Amino acid sequence: MIWGDRRRELVFIGIGMDEARIRARLDACLLPAAAFAPAPWATLRDPFPIWGERQLEAAE
Repeated sequence: MIWGDRRRELVFIGIGMDEARIRARLDACLLPAAAFAPAPWATLRDPFPIWGERQLEAAE
């Protein structure tokens, strides 16, 4: 995924790997774009509720 000057890569290094099979299995894990809509995620509990507060305190 490329976003501005940032990107993520997943690299496999080896001998005799089936690129098409690996790619197909990874593609099968992808979520459709609609799954990233904010509404379904907005009601989830924050697993790190204190995280932001502690970072703000540490920055002061």
